[in-house]
Amino acid sequence: MEIKAYDSGLLASNMYIISENGHAVVIDPSRDTSPAKGLTVDLLIVTHEHYDHISGVNDWKREYGAPLLCSEKCAENLGNTLMNQARHFDVFCELQTWIKLDEIPRTDHAYTCAAEKTFTDSMSLEWQGHELRLIEIPGHSQGSIGIYLDDDGFFSGDSLLEGKETELRLPGGSKKQWREIGEPRIKAVPEGTTIYPGHFGKFVKI
Repeated sequence: MEIKAYDSGLLASNMYIISENGHAVVIDPSRDTSPAKGLTVDLLIVTHEHYDHISGVNDWKREYGAPLLCSEKCAENLGNTLMNQARHFDVFCELQTWIKLDEIPRTDHAYTCAAEKTFTDSMSLEWQGHELRLIEIPGHSQGSIGIYLDDDGFFSGDSLLEGKETELRLPGGSKKQWREIGEPRIKAVPEGTTIYPGHFGKFVKI
């Protein structure tokens, strides 16, 4: 199995491609579909509904015909340009201070997409001899999830970034949901797990 990360070009957010036996799962697809050339893309997954993590969903569907899986709450927000941040993403890029930008990235203000598969609370699926276990971790957004890969990997989206507090102030963010549901589930990720975050590089949870 191989896991590769690609910078989406939108606030240094990551797209991940997990590949095995010529098949692939794509997490948080960016607009560049070329990294999976030659692979059969079985599934797209988004960790939450924000524009920098969903901007390539429609491109990947057109290129590879793969379905999108996300939480039910995320699916409800994918078609809302306020909740998915497409409407004001460029303005947010100008105002944010945590990443230095040489230029404001191109944004489709009317961008929406749709999910073919959804779940609530948690679900597990088998893929090419591996287990993917998805859990809801609301707080950063209503639709945020984490994805365990077998027993040693966790794709955290924006709910766990190395050295940074989880941002709860964006549309759909909730301190209450984070405190009651999201944070306990993040704290329950075992020590020694390799974290594949929504931004920046991977790290090991200690």
